[in-house]
Amino acid sequence: MLSPVDLSFFPSCFDALSWSADGDLAVAAGEYVQVLTPNKSHADPSEPKSQDEWNITRIRANLFTLAEWQAIQPQNRDDFSIAAEQSIGTVVGVAWSPPGLAIFRRSVLAVLTSNLLLSLWEPVGTQGQWTRVAIVNHIFHLDPTAPAQLSGLELRRSNIRSFQWCQPLLAPSVNSGLAPAPETRWGVHLLMITNDANEAILLRVRRLVSGKSSSTPYSIEKLALYSMEDGQERYTQPCSASLLRSALQSKARALSVSCGPWLELPRPSDDCFFSATAVIATVFGTQLRVFKTTVTLHTSDPVDGDTSRYEARARLSDHPLSSIASQWTSRPVNGPLHWASTSHSAAISLNISTNAGFVTISIPRAAYDGSATPPNELEIQEWPLSSIAEENVEGPRGYMEPISAMTALYDDKSEALSLHLGTMSGIGAVLNLDGSGTTHSPKSSQWSKVVADRLEQFDLDRDLGGQSVARIWGLASHRGVIAVLFSRHPTDMIEYRVASDEKSALAFASEDLDSSPDIETLLAPITSATESWSPADQREAVISYLLSSMDGTVEHDPESQRLIYASACCAIVDQKGEAIRAHARVSLERLAVLTGADLNEEIARCGDEKSTLPAKTIEQLSGPGAHMFERCEICEAGIAWVSAGEAQCTEGHLFVRCGLSFLAIQEPGLSKYCSRCRTEYINEETVARVHESSLCPLSRNLFDAFDTCLYCGGKFQAGI
Repeated sequence: MLSPVDLSFFPSCFDALSWSADGDLAVAAGEYVQVLTPNKSHADPSEPKSQDEWNITRIRANLFTLAEWQAIQPQNRDDFSIAAEQSIGTVVGVAWSPPGLAIFRRSVLAVLTSNLLLSLWEPVGTQGQWTRVAIVNHIFHLDPTAPAQLSGLELRRSNIRSFQWCQPLLAPSVNSGLAPAPETRWGVHLLMITNDANEAILLRVRRLVSGKSSSTPYSIEKLALYSMEDGQERYTQPCSASLLRSALQSKARALSVSCGPWLELPRPSDDCFFSATAVIATVFGTQLRVFKTTVTLHTSDPVDGDTSRYEARARLSDHPLSSIASQWTSRPVNGPLHWASTSHSAAISLNISTNAGFVTISIPRAAYDGSATPPNELEIQEWPLSSIAEENVEGPRGYMEPISAMTALYDDKSEALSLHLGTMSGIGAVLNLDGSGTTHSPKSSQWSKVVADRLEQFDLDRDLGGQSVARIWGLASHRGVIAVLFSRHPTDMIEYRVASDEKSALAFASEDLDSSPDIETLLAPITSATESWSPADQREAVISYLLSSMDGTVEHDPESQRLIYASACCAIVDQKGEAIRAHARVSLERLAVLTGADLNEEIARCGDEKSTLPAKTIEQLSGPGAHMFERCEICEAGIAWVSAGEAQCTEGHLFVRCGLSFLAIQEPGLSKYCSRCRTEYINEETVARVHESSLCPLSRNLFDAFDTCLYCGGKFQAGI
């Protein structure tokens, strides 16, 4: 099991921990976000072992230029927000997007600061380098590229109170073969936010790919808006008609939002490719509000810089469950929300935290997607914290501490779904769920035992006599492992410490006692049908993809002809199969006709098993079809084909061939590397930016189709 990590800071918000699908951890820590990335030396046995399993990078999240965000001037009483006007920008929310959105198909990090600005970050360059790539608040400006000074209602709309990444909306696979469309593999990325105007907005976030350097690498599009200003009760506790009640009603905000899983719907029209719905839950004041979103995908032609094949349309509307949502609990709702379900469960569970416990609501799928009328009585169970607290928790004071973290864990072996939660008083519990609701009472979790052990050591080291408490700040799950972020404090005394004394800890545990995954297991990419293939078989799949792409459009594009020629040469040098070599012969004959180049030697070698191809002469490099042949940029000599991994010119200069396009990489700084096996590839975006041109269609399709390492499935990185 992973070793605990000691951190030199205090977390700054609830749900302060987020774990990405790539294995990276993000922690909210005051004005910074601490990003923990796995130490790659632990995944590579050839490198010496490091004492640290994680590399920690600090990101200053609250510094903005005037071009990015104008200073907020004092507002009137109705529009005033101390968070937006006077906050120093403490981090109050972090969350990783689903994979596939950021560069190299990694996850984007969304950071919400207390001045109500939501920014997006992605890794650049070598490990430990991050950059802010977008500010979501800009979508509320008339001109998002030049944010102007706002006031009144426009300012309240631009203040983002809460957010959550929706589950990726996966498009159906249509004749995908070995290279499915990006929307089929990674899905459409949607972001749900709420603002100070009490509006819920569904956004689509896309990364743009352009040959020229762009100041807006991401496109953020508003799909639908839902207003919660409908006169319903927001605070039910104060006396009716009182001044306090009126003030609370006017200042109520949607402080938490959670998007449920997607369920497929019948297509509403013939031009619709796919349709799905999800239920949105929000905490509005102290009341739970639910509504639904319906998203449809329509085929569209990609525009310049955008490789998306589908246009998303959405609407937000009332759900039949909204009329009975206020009856699910009589207690104030004041904490995180969390949806939990599996693909085979008959019901979807909504878990909400209250001021003294939590509630689980089991919603049948037919009632969730709106195809059936919701039953009058759903399966609702309320769990007071006093019933799950351990004996060593200190009286009622511990029970009244709010729930600060929730996460769901799915066990692939037992196919069991469980809900994990923690409180600010150190109470930790796990509740097993099934398709019809809960099956058992909450019980102590394995990670809570780890927290108790660390707390006991803290107590002994300081001779506190048991007067100590652990505060849980965040929970996250990844491949069967739970990560818990907590801090330890003395009680019954004034706690005084300087900033250098602020300490917290990150611990890991698994509910399966027989499972003890290490960092290499967590780093391993998801297995695929081609995992057992040899490197030559993997290359054969790419060669077949390129040779089969030779149509009328590609035939007259010089860059596409260069790619097809390289793949045919790779088939001659690397492949043994007769079928792929025969396919290469046909493509070479076609290229010879189109370009007038002399390819008789390559065509003749297609019948030989694992032959080599000599470098072209000076006459051939300046004759017909010269754009297809590789030339050494150091000495201008021809480059021979000796293997699929290396290229050498006649003067002896040695280069590495791209693992995907098979072209020689001759310029420094134009490569990307597999983070797992270190295979080198051409970085297609860098090449397009350096040459200030867009990629040819075949090259763009190739790098979109094979967007992870061809040989091990690992994600790419800019350098090693």
